[in-house]
Amino acid sequence: MIETIKASFADAIGAMVGYLPAIIVAIIILIIGLFAGRIGGKVISKVLDKIGVDDAVEKTAIGDTIKKSGMTTVGCFDALIRWFIYLVFIMAAINVLNIPMLAGFVQQVVLYIPHLILGVIVLVVGLIVADFFLDQLEMQLTAREVEFSEIITSVLRVIFYLVVIVFALDQLLIETTVIYTFLVPLAWGIAAGIAIAMGISLGWGLKDVVAEYVKEKLKEGKKEE
Repeated sequence: MIETIKASFADAIGAMVGYLPAIIVAIIILIIGLFAGRIGGKVISKVLDKIGVDDAVEKTAIGDTIKKSGMTTVGCFDALIRWFIYLVFIMAAINVLNIPMLAGFVQQVVLYIPHLILGVIVLVVGLIVADFFLDQLEMQLTAREVEFSEIITSVLRVIFYLVVIVFALDQLLIETTVIYTFLVPLAWGIAAGIAIAMGISLGWGLKDVVAEYVKEKLKEGKKEE
């Protein structure tokens, strides 16, 4: 029995010694991944800081919520890029250690992170563009003294935000068929209502202009007679 125990112990030691190079390589890969992730995150955060992403996002509907949470958009992208790089190197280390079960799980997470990053990009860029476009539209409507301009732009803003959120959810591979079923008819109905309201507003606004124009023409006709 003692000989059996000694043989088993010797086999275990031999297996550990044989596995040691793989463990060392895996540790080296993880260390490299740690530094690569930090560098990648810092580079992305500096680029986004120079572009002024945080300032642009603060002007959107979710900007105030993000600010109150203590997070920043730049910080969110920093974390996403870091963890994407970390997980890539973790997957490489697991492959070196030859652990198929863990490798499959980490691979699924790594493959999902680009969708997560794209979803955040769609959400942030979409909200910024929607706010810019609608701010310009509101200025134009206000300058032309169109009635209900604030209500019109507020409703349009909600529709645009919903569309952007749905597109972002699509990138996250979240099922949005049910949302589309309700969103499309709602958007068309609201758009039709806004078009009618704008038509009525513009009609009332142009009524005085047309009347004034007709009066001037009649005056000119009388003078010529």
